[in-house]
Amino acid sequence: MTDKEPRPVDLSPLALPDLRRERMVRAVLARAQTAAARGPLGVLAGWARPTLAAAAVVAGVSLGALAWAAAGPETAQPLTIADGLMPQPAADWIAEDRAPTEDDLLIPWEQP
Repeated sequence: MTDKEPRPVDLSPLALPDLRRERMVRAVLARAQTAAARGPLGVLAGWARPTLAAAAVVAGVSLGALAWAAAGPETAQPLTIADGLMPQPAADWIAEDRAPTEDDLLIPWEQP
């Protein structure tokens, strides 16, 4: 070894004790045997909850897109993100710089 070559880094302090390493190996092998014993249908059954969650998200986005498309072009498009997120009565109260009255709050509850 010459003086310009770096010395190899000693990683021996990071080594696991033999007993702990053996326990970890046994735990991994036990999990692998359990997964193999389940079979293909058991593995697919484990994906049921994530699949249902993904389906719910897709359904929600689809319903939102259908509702937006059903509204048609007669509805005005929001100018900004804030306009789209804030309901029209609240935007009017802010523009008029006033607090909502009881009538303003009860109007949405009235049946058409």
